[in-house]
Formats: sequence, C-alpha cells, structure tokens
Amino acid sequence: MSERPGEHGYYDYPVVKRPVWTWEIPVYFWLGGIGSGAFITSSLAQRFGSEEDARSLADGFYIAAAALLPCTPLLIMDLGRADRFHHMLRVFKPLSPMNLGAWTLAMFTPVAIARAAALAADRGLLPRVAPMLTALVPRGLSELAGSLLGITLAGYTGVLLAATNIPIWAKSKLLGGLFTASALASGSAAVSLGATLRSVEDAPLHRLSKIESAVSLAELALVAGYVGQSGRAGRPLTVQRLALPFWLGAVGAGTVLPLLLHRLAATRSGARLRRLSTLASLCALGGSLALRWTVFEAGKESANDQAASFELSS
Repeated sequence: MSERPGEHGYYDYPVVKRPVWTWEIPVYFWLGGIGSGAFITSSLAQRFGSEEDARSLADGFYIAAAALLPCTPLLIMDLGRADRFHHMLRVFKPLSPMNLGAWTLAMFTPVAIARAAALAADRGLLPRVAPMLTALVPRGLSELAGSLLGITLAGYTGVLLAATNIPIWAKSKLLGGLFTASALASGSAAVSLGATLRSVEDAPLHRLSKIESAVSLAELALVAGYVGQSGRAGRPLTVQRLALPFWLGAVGAGTVLPLLLHRLAATRSGARLRRLSTLASLCALGGSLALRWTVFEAGKESANDQAASFELSS
C-alpha cells in the first residue's frame, strides 16, 4: 500500500516542528498590544483632541507603562536565560521580526515609562524631579517616538508568527494587520476603562467610543480576511476544538459585542454610558487575549496537519 504524504508526512514523521513557545508568549503579545494601543490613543488625544480629551485620556500613558513592564521578563522567561535577550540586542537586523521586536521592546518600554513619569510630574505627583523630567522628556518627541515604536510592537508579533512554517500562521498575510488592529482596540478599550473608572465627562467617552468602534470594525474585517485566506490551514482555529473560544471569545465578545454596546452607548449619558462603556472595554480586552491565545494554540495543532504543510510549500 502506498503512503499518502499529504496526510501522513514522510514515514509518519511531522513535516514541520511543533512550536515550543509556552504561555508567556501569548500573554506577552497581549500586554504588548495593550501597551501599544494605550500609548497611541493617549498620544492622539494630546495632539489632535480637545483640551478635555487631552486631560481625560492621558492615563493611557500610565496604562502603557504598566502593561509593558512585564513584557521583557515574560520574554526572558520563555527564552530561559536573560543573556539570550541581551544577545539579540548585540546586532540590529530590521528584516528579522524577532530581532526587530526585541529592539522595539527595549526602546519602547523606557519611552513609555518616561512619558508616564512626566505625566505624574505634571500632575504634581513627583515634585522633586518635575523640572528634570520636563527638560529630559520633550512631550511631543516622546509621543511621536512612542507611537511609532508602539505600532511596530503591535504588528511585529503577527509578522513573527507569519514568518514561521506553521501553516495557520504563514498561509495568510493578514496576521500582522490583525494583531495591530486588535492592539489598537484593546489599548483604546483600556484607556476608556480607566477614564470610566475616574468618572470623566461624557464627551471624551463618546469620542473615544467612535475610535473604538472604528478599530473594532477594522479588526472584524481583518478576521474575515485572515480566515478566508487561511483556507484549510485555518481549520484548527475555525472548526476544531479552538473554534468555540475563537468565534465566541475573540470574534463575538471581542469585536461584535463591543460594537453593539458602543452603538447603544451613543445615545446614553451619565451612569448608563459608563456601564455600557465599561462592559464594552472589558469585552474588548478579554477578546484580545482570546484572539492571541487561540491563534497561538492553533499553531500547535496546525503543525500536525501534514496536508496543510504540503499545501503551503507547494
């Protein structure tokens, strides 16, 4: 009986190696996305929003710093030794997603921390170092640099997965864009949640709700494109054991439900607006984690799909 390599591989040996990354990676992807999106959201509010927006939504700088702080330890935990992270910084290879990501994280984290410290100084929380921070941290320059680094960090994670030979990660070219949209959605949701908990005025919440809806629509379109382009390679994510958390968690709770809640919130004010905004933000944050976790886990299943591997290489 002849062997069918499209189904079983070569003498039942796997065609591609199963990913060895552990739980630290999807958590790092998630926190890095929140930090990136929160920093960009607050930077846009400072540059293009009203004075009320700039004041009400500035807490995104705190959120970005808090989300980014665990990212390097998580990456080091997965690498196994701290010197491996250091070794990645010995050279700069922008065409290598992993090297570019390590450099971006190493540069973005101090920028975000410095901008958060400057905000604290502006608010009188760090009176002794306020003059030094004002001189050392130009607001406009740090926001521009942080936003560029943030958008790179948000998208490189998807590009990194797509650069592997795992069928479900490599088949579609939209994974980087999908992770970027998800990062912006989760980051703006985190800023909205912070603003809601501080009981800011209704107007900034309504304006931020429009931004959240726009990026959620973009994320939904990219999900559809990613699933469509993946074809057979996407089966571990869409029709097998991960389908329920993907469709209900990442897509339903993470994008569709926030869109509906923001639409309801558009005509509300006061306590009702805050309740709807809080629920929408929590759903978007949870959905962002569900997206990264399901895509990550689906990669392990996809490595066992020999036919998809041969299809990818043909």
